[in-house]
Amino acid sequence: MSARRGERAYTLLLRAYPAEFRDAFGHEMTLAFRDLMSEARTPDLRFWMRIVADVARSAPSLHAEALRARWTARHRMEGRRMKPMGVLAILIGALQIANAAIELVAGGSALGAFPRFAVLLAIVAALLLVTAGVALVRRSPRAPALATISAVAWLVLVAITRAVHPWMSIFALLLAVVFPIALLAFVWVKRSDSVTQ
Repeated sequence: MSARRGERAYTLLLRAYPAEFRDAFGHEMTLAFRDLMSEARTPDLRFWMRIVADVARSAPSLHAEALRARWTARHRMEGRRMKPMGVLAILIGALQIANAAIELVAGGSALGAFPRFAVLLAIVAALLLVTAGVALVRRSPRAPALATISAVAWLVLVAITRAVHPWMSIFALLLAVVFPIALLAFVWVKRSDSVTQ
């Protein structure tokens, strides 16, 4: 194989590397390849197998490193947006726990079986919301899943409770419906942003 054809083949092999890496080191790698090819004089199958093996060994790790760098940069950017939503989730969850506890205490023994069960479910859903808020503040990879679960749990709980026994105040109802929808929208927008980037 001529030197020119060998260099063209090597240029094609360089496409296996990330674009940023090629931009930074492609020229130097081509020069190093020229030197290797001139040392080999007549590059045989073993020469090309070593070159291909080197590319096969190093290109995937460089791609993984590039993805990790992009993820870290994006995660930092999203982290700034996740923290306020996390704090809000913690505060609303705590408020819902307090509201449900007041309902439980105020109702006492006069509270029927279903309302008591609904209040206990509200406490569990609020604890889930607080947990999702903490995960958002800590920028946990599980935060979107926890936020989705807690938002859906709240919406289901509110729908069932309002249908069977409408005991919630207007403020609590608005908080229990509007915030979970906002949280779901936030999580879906974050996921679609990360998919498009």
